[in-house]
Amino acid sequence: MPFMSRGNHKHDCEIEAVALPSIVPAGTPDWITAELIEATIRVWQPYYAELLSPEEAVTMIQSVGRLYQALSSGSPP
Repeated sequence: MPFMSRGNHKHDCEIEAVALPSIVPAGTPDWITAELIEATIRVWQPYYAELLSPEEAVTMIQSVGRLYQALSSGSPP
C-alpha cells in the first residue's frame, strides 16, 4: 500500500458522479449507506494510485468498525 505523509497528501478528491444506490455492493450491511461509501472513497482516494471500488470502500469501513470495537472494549488481546 502506498504511503503519503500527512503534509504531502492531496485534498479530498472528486469522484465520478454515479447514482448512489448503485454503488452499494450486494450483501453490504444495511448500516453502510451509499453516502458512507461515497465519502470513504472521496477521503481515501488521494492515497491510492488505483481507483478504489465500492467493494474496497465497504471493506475499509468494516475494518475500521472492527478496530474501533477492539479498542473500545478495553480488554487486552
